[in-house]
Amino acid sequence: MVNIIIILVIAFSMFASIAAWLNTQTILRELSDIKRKLGIKEVSKTSFLDKDLDND
Repeated sequence: MVNIIIILVIAFSMFASIAAWLNTQTILRELSDIKRKLGIKEVSKTSFLDKDLDND
């Protein structure tokens, strides 16, 4: 019984994290549209991830 509860909690957690990620992407897309309509330039800050070896 405890195993089933743990599996359900893990499944719900995965679903919730995917939903949160999708919500964040939607918000970022809407903010980009608002900035474009207001004429605000996109300012990109450099990050240590820009020099990541996986980006080759």
